[in-house]
Amino acid sequence: MSLFTLGKLKKLRVVVSLILFIPVSFLFLDPWNSIPPQASNFLVSLQIIPSFQKILVYSGVTIAGLFFVLALTLAFGRVYCSTICPLGTLQDLIIRVSKKFQKRKRYQYKKPHYALHYWIFTAVTASSVAGSMALMNLLEPFSNFGRILTNAVDPIFLLGYNTVASLLVRLQVYALYNIPVRDFSLVPLLPSLLFLAVVAYMSYKHGRLFCNTLCPAGAFLGLASRLSLFKIAIDENTCTECGACEKVCKANCIESSTKRIDYGSCVNCFNCISSCPTEGVVYRNVFSKKHAINHDLVNQPRRKFVGALALPLLGILAPAFKPADTTRAAGSGYDDNRLRPITPPGSKSVRHFSSLCTACHLCVSACPTQVLYPSFLEYGLTGVFQPRMNYSSSYCNYDCNLCSQICPSGAILPVDAPAKKEIQIGKANFVKEDCVVVTNKKDCAACSEHCPTKAVHTVPYEGKLLIPQLDNDICVGCGACEHSCPTTPRKAIYVSPNPVHLQAKKPKVEKSKDVFDSKQDFPF
Repeated sequence: MSLFTLGKLKKLRVVVSLILFIPVSFLFLDPWNSIPPQASNFLVSLQIIPSFQKILVYSGVTIAGLFFVLALTLAFGRVYCSTICPLGTLQDLIIRVSKKFQKRKRYQYKKPHYALHYWIFTAVTASSVAGSMALMNLLEPFSNFGRILTNAVDPIFLLGYNTVASLLVRLQVYALYNIPVRDFSLVPLLPSLLFLAVVAYMSYKHGRLFCNTLCPAGAFLGLASRLSLFKIAIDENTCTECGACEKVCKANCIESSTKRIDYGSCVNCFNCISSCPTEGVVYRNVFSKKHAINHDLVNQPRRKFVGALALPLLGILAPAFKPADTTRAAGSGYDDNRLRPITPPGSKSVRHFSSLCTACHLCVSACPTQVLYPSFLEYGLTGVFQPRMNYSSSYCNYDCNLCSQICPSGAILPVDAPAKKEIQIGKANFVKEDCVVVTNKKDCAACSEHCPTKAVHTVPYEGKLLIPQLDNDICVGCGACEHSCPTTPRKAIYVSPNPVHLQAKKPKVEKSKDVFDSKQDFPF
């Protein structure tokens, strides 16, 4: 009898998946930013596609996380899909709820769509290498899970939290405080709800169909799992062909009549082991003499086997041929079109950011000033849903570098706080004719008061009136001036993006004059 029989493996999988699912979910539902960046980096390093992209840039932690997942797959099969992936756990929760409505829910073996799955994987990888993240953003599981929580769940969570906080204030209990809710928009919400509806329907009707048809991570791990050391097997001596294992297989990969298991589709949920009444389904290493080799892709004719491997192999090797960044060098000028997106500090350039960002919206949910906002077509079709700086909503905190510390894909590189203060992501532009000092002959200086580097300062204009003046050498493009400008319908001062981020000069710090001379008597 195998050590891993009955429900032990399934129970262990459920416990581990919940232990990982809860903190990963909290990453997107943490308005207090209470999770340290180190813990956040560890959790996201286990997500295979963002980690694989990040490994092309840097990071020892990410390399360790990625190789851990690969080693886990080569040892035990696709346990990532059933245990680590948060979207996989979400599908399992949907499947569990669906059983309440379908009490006699039964699955049956279905021929896997390997060709379709690998074609999608190759198309996603090839388009990513070509510089378009559109397909990746639409299908990558971790990023879609993050967008669902950030755009659909987080506003409801904050509204409920603020309601409780307001009720406690009425009771003179001040343990909680109201947290501003991000500006509501249908643009990021509707795609997230649509994806959730599609995944929920596929899970409700067909189990893990998304994982074995559309998910690029599932295609890659399905290939690796064929070489795993431990596999689920059907014991010829104890199997009675009752079909119990096939009925509970949510990956639809067990054909009980022929005792066939498609290992490329198996997500290692271990439901089959716990449901078998005769211990006919076991979990053994491939070198065991008792291990029954099941019919699988490996036993197919040579041409089909090579053809099935060719597409995913192309997708795996494609990043090695990624073209070099040919973006114009810093200092070659910038586009002053204010409608173009501005990328966060640490992203180096629009091209670097757009070519690596998977639009997981982890930075959006973590941004304390909520200046990061989901885009739609601001980056074009190649960068749909990727975050941008939205200065009409807020501004970038001069002392904050949180987004650079938690980005899972390397789209935003980590920068320390002093270095972040010298990154110029854009430059301020002043439209004198729109300023209230000119149009209404009134004092304002809101832009100057909010500028952290004093790149915007005031100079004499008419009489006692002062008017803004710019020093773009020390401007960092944080957007504080644009956000605070009161003019409507358009701002008198706005930030235009630097396609390649530049380095701002350090602002001059004037020494304050001593008001009190210790040698004199007390001044009052």
